[in-house]
Amino acid sequence: MLLLDAPTTQVIAGENAVDISQLPQVWQDIADKKVGFGSSEVQSYVEMAQLFQYKLEQGDIDLFNERPALAHLVPSFSELFGQLARETLEFYGRDFQIESYPNFAEVLHEVESKGLEYTNEVKVAHIGKELFDEFGYELPASFYHVHLAPIYRDHVFEERALRFDPRDQEHKRSWDAALHACKVFAVQMKIQSIASKYGFTYQHGCGCENHLSSIDQARGAFDYELDPQKRQRWIRSFVWTTWYEYAFFPIVPNTRYLV
Repeated sequence: MLLLDAPTTQVIAGENAVDISQLPQVWQDIADKKVGFGSSEVQSYVEMAQLFQYKLEQGDIDLFNERPALAHLVPSFSELFGQLARETLEFYGRDFQIESYPNFAEVLHEVESKGLEYTNEVKVAHIGKELFDEFGYELPASFYHVHLAPIYRDHVFEERALRFDPRDQEHKRSWDAALHACKVFAVQMKIQSIASKYGFTYQHGCGCENHLSSIDQARGAFDYELDPQKRQRWIRSFVWTTWYEYAFFPIVPNTRYLV
C-alpha cells in the first residue's frame, strides 16, 4: 500500500485514511463533540470511520492489492462501495448516539407488568440489560435492539428470516449486520454465555433466519469472560465487521431456498 501525502488524506496506524472533513457530516459532528455520542472513546471510532471510508472509496482491499491485473476495476468498485460506505457511516453515526439506545428499564417494566405468561419475555429483557451492562455504548444501538427483538414477536421462539419478512424490512440491514458480526467469536461467546443463564441461545443463519432457542437450564449454562487485554481489540473488530456487513448487505446473493 502506498502512503499518500495529500491534503485530504491522513495516515492512521500506518494506513491511509480520509480527513475528518471528508466524512459524512454526522461524523464531523461526532468528532467535534456536537452530538451525544455514547462511548467515551470518540477518537477511536472516528479514526475507524476515516479508515473505513478510505478503503471502500479507494478500493484499498486485498482483491486489488494482491491482483494488479484487476486494477482497471478499481474505479467501478470505488464508485459503488464509496456510496455504500457513506450510507454505512451515516447510519452508524446516528446509531451510536445515546438517544438511539433502548431504555432497558422501560422494556423490563413493560414485560413484567403483563403477567406470568410473559416470563420468557422478561428473561429476554434481562439478557438485553446484561448485554448493555457488559458492552454499554461500545456497541451500536442496533446490536441491542436485535437481541431484544424476540420480545416483540408472536412468541419469543418465532423464527424470522430478516431479509424476507415484511415485518422486519425497516431494520433488516442493521440487525443482520450485528448478527453476522458475531463471527468475532469472543463477542459471540459472551452473548451466548449471558443468554445461557436464562436457558436460551441466539440462532442466526446465512439465510438471515434469526430466532431464540431454548436449552437445558441445568446443563446448558456456561460462563465466559472477555480477556481484559484483548477486549478493546475484540470490540473494534466487532464494530468494523458490523460496518462492512452493513455495507455489503445489498450485494450479497440471497435466496429463499435457504429458509
